[in-house]
Amino acid sequence: LQGSNIINSLGAIHQFTKEIIENCNDDIGIKYSNNLVSIMIGGQNRHYKFSKQIITELTEKIKKLKKKLKNFNFLVIGSRRTDNNIIDLLQDQLNKIAYVWDKKAKNPYLFALKNSKFFIVTSDSTSMISECAFTGRPVYVYHLPFKRISKRISHFHSEFKQKNITRNFKDNLEVWQYKPFDEAERIAGILKLRILNN
Repeated sequence: LQGSNIINSLGAIHQFTKEIIENCNDDIGIKYSNNLVSIMIGGQNRHYKFSKQIITELTEKIKKLKKKLKNFNFLVIGSRRTDNNIIDLLQDQLNKIAYVWDKKAKNPYLFALKNSKFFIVTSDSTSMISECAFTGRPVYVYHLPFKRISKRISHFHSEFKQKNITRNFKDNLEVWQYKPFDEAERIAGILKLRILNN
């Protein structure tokens, strides 16, 4: 949409602030939290294929990665869209090498934002990618196969790559730097100027 009263946001607007993240004191029993890899899993939507086979392929990549990063702990978090059968699959495949949130205990998402050194996020969730990008730490995207191509989502991923926020997840992790991504602050600044000038 275009218009004088429209402000376009590249990423999702969210509720997180530096203070909220830093004040998180959750303890989920994970050691070496400064060497934490968090894997964020989305779920079914109209644009991406999301099957047990596809998630099984991801779990195999995670197992191989864990063998390379023996001193890292792994945390796996599903979203509201993650079906229980996918959660069961993740627990069956990864519970020996990772903490897999079962959706019954308190959600460790805020813990992950505070402590993770790396994020791996499935491509269907632009919200979780945006929230992880707020931390300024490396965000890897695991690209799911499209069932219906979305220009909006394709543009989102292209822009985040160009801004050096995200990289495609393959079989290794490396550190890189970028400015923490905060669309709420940018848009609030625009709104403040418009209010003051009216």
